[in-house]
Amino acid sequence: MRMFSFCLAIVLLILAHLALFAEDKPAVSYTALSDAARKSGQLDIYKNAKLKSGQMNIGNYKLAFSIPETARAYDVIPINYTLAQPAGARWAAVEAAAFEDPEKAGDKAIYDLAIPGNMGIKIEYLGNVSADYERDNYIPLTPDAKSPISPFPPYKRDAMVCSSDIRKAGIVWFKFRITNTGDTILDPEGFGASFASPVLKALDKDGKELWSAHTVNFFERQINYIYPGESVEQWVNFFVPDFGSYNRGLIEGSYRIDFQMLYRYHHTYEWGTNIWGGREFALLKVPIKVTKTGSSAPVDSTFTMTDTSEKMPGYLDTFEEFMTSFNVYKGASESTHQEKTLYLQVAPWTKNVAVKLILTDPREIAVAKIPIKITDETLRVKYNPKNVMVLNKNGREEPVIIAQAMPAMRSGFQLGPFPEKHMADELKEMKGLGVNVISNTSGGWWLRELTGRKSIDLHSACYKYWYDELMRRFQMKVLGWSVYPPSSTNWYNNVEPLLGRKINYSTTSKGYSHTERISVDLGNPLVPEVIAAWAVYNHKRWGDYWFTAKDGRVPVEIEDTWGWLRDDTNLRYLLGPLALNKFRDWVKTKYSSIEGVNKAWGSNYTSFDEIDPQEDQGVEGDNLSHEPVYNKPDHVFHDWNAAIADWDMFRTELRVAIYKKAAALIRKEIPNADIALRTEGANLAVAGDPKSNDMHWRHVYYAQRQNALEHDVLKSTGVVKYHSDYTTLPYTEAEWREAMREMVSDGIIPIYLPQFDHMRDILLNPYYGREYERNYNLDKPRKGMMIHCLLAAYPWWKATYEEGGAPGIIWSDYLCDGFATETQKHELRLLRDNFDKMELNQHK
Repeated sequence: MRMFSFCLAIVLLILAHLALFAEDKPAVSYTALSDAARKSGQLDIYKNAKLKSGQMNIGNYKLAFSIPETARAYDVIPINYTLAQPAGARWAAVEAAAFEDPEKAGDKAIYDLAIPGNMGIKIEYLGNVSADYERDNYIPLTPDAKSPISPFPPYKRDAMVCSSDIRKAGIVWFKFRITNTGDTILDPEGFGASFASPVLKALDKDGKELWSAHTVNFFERQINYIYPGESVEQWVNFFVPDFGSYNRGLIEGSYRIDFQMLYRYHHTYEWGTNIWGGREFALLKVPIKVTKTGSSAPVDSTFTMTDTSEKMPGYLDTFEEFMTSFNVYKGASESTHQEKTLYLQVAPWTKNVAVKLILTDPREIAVAKIPIKITDETLRVKYNPKNVMVLNKNGREEPVIIAQAMPAMRSGFQLGPFPEKHMADELKEMKGLGVNVISNTSGGWWLRELTGRKSIDLHSACYKYWYDELMRRFQMKVLGWSVYPPSSTNWYNNVEPLLGRKINYSTTSKGYSHTERISVDLGNPLVPEVIAAWAVYNHKRWGDYWFTAKDGRVPVEIEDTWGWLRDDTNLRYLLGPLALNKFRDWVKTKYSSIEGVNKAWGSNYTSFDEIDPQEDQGVEGDNLSHEPVYNKPDHVFHDWNAAIADWDMFRTELRVAIYKKAAALIRKEIPNADIALRTEGANLAVAGDPKSNDMHWRHVYYAQRQNALEHDVLKSTGVVKYHSDYTTLPYTEAEWREAMREMVSDGIIPIYLPQFDHMRDILLNPYYGREYERNYNLDKPRKGMMIHCLLAAYPWWKATYEEGGAPGIIWSDYLCDGFATETQKHELRLLRDNFDKMELNQHK
């Protein structure tokens, strides 16, 4: 999945981005849910619904409202209200929430992170565990795929101690406790969220900072809602590259741990803060000393609430996401009487709708908790006998539910010193919730073991334990896998034992992830052979539990992204000299003569050798250094002209040719193997619409262009049989169903892994964000701002299965905001329950 270096570079660039806010700019509205409900006719159901009414006041602020007595699960319901707001500087908000747990919230008037109140918190340092590697017992992988399984974990742990004097060790974990002492529910998902970002700082003899280091995940997430009075505990391990490439420990010296708690800040518009980082609101500083033996020494920590400022959203006047919506009213010189409707999407488990009146300066809140009955007819799943993404369970079809696990990259040793337990617990939980097929990250952390590496890399160790031991223990299926990404030189530098010969390959600069200095030239004829060699090796070691579809086909995943169209990442990755020569031949075949090329492109080349789409291209601005970006209007190749259309078409044909050859080679070992392509961003394998007024369909079209996923090529060649993506764009339920139906009709089975907890919509508006005229090929300048929102998973999953695909989710990409929270876990239980209730006639 996303490489750490790539994500870290993006995060650091964005956090460095200057704040963009002007007090005279008005607020904007994000109303995607009610817009879709109105368009589909769903809101009409509630025109004559029976209502419950209520009212509340804070001083002269008076709120009266009504809500439906009954609602269907996942419907968007209208909450009509009137608000009397006296003149004055105080801001007011009307919020509705459908997620509160009545047993935890009780009758208390509490805030949540959509509009935070007093975010009191307590952070405690609990101690550390040091461990040393046991290298003599570690068994690396070898070219023989059936080499023995290595003991796990490959280290010996000390007992936990609470001391400021830490023993020098190869691996060190620190434990903290977070307690919610305020009046605001802390949650991990959507528009308002909180999370930790621990930092390790090395100190000189005078206590001055020398350098800092972060955890591998950079952001440490709390997966469940933390209600006032509740606590969670968290382990932290720091990655200190100054001490070595695979270093997870500490050498002797003085340090300080700054355990920061962050929240999504929306009081003013700040691009990087709003999108990726967050603003610190609490900080625990823990000075430590690392010595040869360690000792018992008191811990002298310092805790500070660092941000107690007003946090009411200031650049959005209306906002909607799954289970939360609000309207914000700024202070006014005259009293006002508002008559409005707030639209709220309810969950199947919603017991009460919490209607809130919130004021600033000083903060005050009044809450009415109105019981509501939720019906379940919208949860019923229609059996699709043609859906091949099923397992045979005691003679019955069990629809596939896919989760991407990340035991190497994110959720192994990174989460604590006992990965053999918490990784097993993670897989056990997945299975208990209904997940029955795992999607592999397929990174190559272990590759160099085949060519002699003896050192222990904990990424590799956790990866192997998960797939050697745990998957078999829990009798889980996995989608077959090959490589990620095929442009990484590591696959080529270590493939000699599998091919039985030395290979030479050409390279290019600035390859995949943009942080790699060298990448394989994807025009090299060796690329399909290397992809196939690793797929075959993987199958020989782990193929006993690879998933086979009902029609006998075996999906083999390849994660391969060739470009991005996203607010914080916008580029086409470089191809090398061999690929460029192939393009020149492609152009010569299409146009016959250089005169034909010049006529089609408006260029003035004198020979085909002069053609180079990647030369002298631009760099993404706004403190982002991505390139090449095709943003120079005087360049022969610029978005979205005829020349770049040919370039994108060629790039797609090149990648499809690679997959076709790789599939043919893989089938010599796995006769029914088919390529399952996985990409990153918000891509769909459908046509999209370059002129649509619906920006989601426009995004689909232009994103696939940049990512070399031209729909016509995918459809006509039929090489890519499955498509997956870490979907981040919150397509409406109707859009999603339409896309799933189109894909299956085109012969491509959807197996998507969305990050429902933090979707990222693009709201076009006049005031905030980055310029989107070029991104979406608009007829005039428009800004696009990224909006975080929680999206309901169940409607997508239901549509995916019914139209012929496999429901999925990314489970644990803690760095990149894609992980399963308590909300999606609740939805998975519902999905499995309703799959079990589904009428299955196996004999038709």
